[in-house]
Amino acid sequence: MARDDSTEIPWKILFFQDERGNVPVKEFFLSPDLTDGEKKQMAVRMQYLSQRGLQLVFERGDILEKVEAQHGLYALRLDNTPNNPRVLLCTATGRQIVLLHAFKKKGRRLPAREVEIAKHRQQSWLSGERKD
Repeated sequence: MARDDSTEIPWKILFFQDERGNVPVKEFFLSPDLTDGEKKQMAVRMQYLSQRGLQLVFERGDILEKVEAQHGLYALRLDNTPNNPRVLLCTATGRQIVLLHAFKKKGRRLPAREVEIAKHRQQSWLSGERKD
């Protein structure tokens, strides 16, 4: 019987930090704009992400979806809430997930501007301009 390695070693969740020391995703989670219920549900989804990693794309597409295949970006989703929060993320070596950008989704499509912010932060992270 094949082993399912996705549950044995948890994924490490890291937050992108910019050159000024700001941690945008943490700041988003602390924002008074999000409801307490949204904050609680995002915490649960982050726990799933830590346990299952990218397997969630296949197991729970309502929680994690691939955004840009060529850039390896994913969106942690919370639908049908007042703010429909999204967290754009990527992976790094050694079972690490980097939370790059968070925002409130207002329309049906993922705004290109939000994706561009995440791509820029991803490039910064991958080029070594990061702080864990």
